[in-house]
Amino acid sequence: MNPEGLDRALHGLRPYLGDLVLCGAWAWYLYRRCLGRAGWMPVEFTRDLDCIGPERLPVRDESVFARMEKADFVWAAHGEDPPPSVFAWPTVARPEVEVQFLVPARGDGSKRVLEMQPNLYGEALRDLGILLDNPLEIVIDHASPLAAELTFRGVLRVPRMGHFAIQKSLIRGRRTPDKQATDSFQVFDLIDRENGLADDVLRDVVRAQDRWSAEADRFAAHMQEQVRSPTFLRGIADRYAAERRPLVTYIEREMRGWLERLAETHQSNRR
Repeated sequence: MNPEGLDRALHGLRPYLGDLVLCGAWAWYLYRRCLGRAGWMPVEFTRDLDCIGPERLPVRDESVFARMEKADFVWAAHGEDPPPSVFAWPTVARPEVEVQFLVPARGDGSKRVLEMQPNLYGEALRDLGILLDNPLEIVIDHASPLAAELTFRGVLRVPRMGHFAIQKSLIRGRRTPDKQATDSFQVFDLIDRENGLADDVLRDVVRAQDRWSAEADRFAAHMQEQVRSPTFLRGIADRYAAERRPLVTYIEREMRGWLERLAETHQSNRR
């Protein structure tokens, strides 16, 4: 993880930040740094900056391809013909950040890559819609906790925290075991009261019942299943540095407490 790579990407994408929603682990990083309490975070967690956009992304002054090239990113796409666009910095061989583009899959999902702009192709994936629903805006200005690390100043968009958590359960079956473990750690980290974001996540999940009831219910059921698994709880603990590692009993207590508050809020709303 290198904030300089994030900074460079935000400068390159500046005209398009109102069209894109930044997701994945960098969204979690921004939640924690900009919205939560100051506290421990892993030094290394990702180099992928995933950007969700519309199928047709209007060209604003310059194309995304041209702007990323000017920001010293290099083309790193591979695979299908055409492949989904990936821009790496500083090199393909040893990237500090890789910017990737995603679009919501439509219909039967047979179109796996869609042209968003000339020379810009997004990977079409299912279960992205909830991340685009009423995203949060994060302002990076002189008062931001990131002001000392980033030269970028402006507004960017990330999914609502509860939507971020719900979507992790929707895609779990398509993730590698290592990515599943990372996802689980990040969701727990958001509902851990120590970090000051648990109530915001709960509020988002409750409100998601209006438009995403099946997805929200699936998330809650999945969390109920996970909290009963010692192996799952230990997997979260193992994501912490040894000197910061919480007890498994603490993780279980925080998860159970959050789920109880979620159930109580649902019950109160039904009265």
